[in-house]
Amino acid sequence: MEKFCILTDSSCDIDDQTALELGLYVMRMPIVVNGREYLDAKDISNEEVKDFLKSGTPVKTSQTTLGVLIESYEYLLKSYEYVIHIPLSSGLSGMYQTALAQAKNYDGRVVVIDAKCACYPVTRLCLDIKELMLEGHDPIEIKEAIEKETSMMEAIIIPADIKYLKMGGRITPAAAALANLLRITPVLYLKEGKIDVYDKVHTIKKAITKGMEPILAVENVEDYYWMVISDECDELAEEVKNKLAQATGQEVELHDFGPVILSHTGPGTLAFGRIKKLKI
Repeated sequence: MEKFCILTDSSCDIDDQTALELGLYVMRMPIVVNGREYLDAKDISNEEVKDFLKSGTPVKTSQTTLGVLIESYEYLLKSYEYVIHIPLSSGLSGMYQTALAQAKNYDGRVVVIDAKCACYPVTRLCLDIKELMLEGHDPIEIKEAIEKETSMMEAIIIPADIKYLKMGGRITPAAAALANLLRITPVLYLKEGKIDVYDKVHTIKKAITKGMEPILAVENVEDYYWMVISDECDELAEEVKNKLAQATGQEVELHDFGPVILSHTGPGTLAFGRIKKLKI
């Protein structure tokens, strides 16, 4: 029996082939369209999700069912001493609490961590956890190190069109109508595992400039991984990548959004931010 494996969900924005190459297990989250459930990356593609959104069809996401969660734990525990589970941030989904309650049935062999992360930073954190486990650290020690951080990840999210936030129920129709009338671009801030409005400006350029302020407000830039995550805005993503690289002197990774976050923010979304390197 092997020592451990790492389980996450499709909020990590990687496909099955990449997960296999990285040695990670990924539970696919349900995507709900017109009352019908599709498993992300299995029954529905990223492009199909975006086509639904562009046509005005509401798209929602749902937690992995309890049955699938139990099945995943029991399958993995046949081959591994420990399952380390990193679900989507507790501030964005109820999956963490569901998993935490279920983990109590496995005598400490399932360790659920609230990383307060979303998108590719979940993957990046999983790889840090994997490295620490290979060095001989204990899963509980790693859990405590992560959860004591007030915010492992901070990011700015700039949707291309506020209508998608309206469709996902993230803002009221009245607020969306007013924002469109005034041509407002919302600047969303993911901090402490939750998304809130940071500011409202009139252009994407101003949104990027405004968003840089909190993201760059750290003492030691080398303590973080720096990333740009985007959809259908490659030129802007490259521009932001260059700005971050120039400001920090660090390597900046480029990644694409998967359907979980895009279901709420919509096609054309741009995001940038940092995730703390995990050290014990």
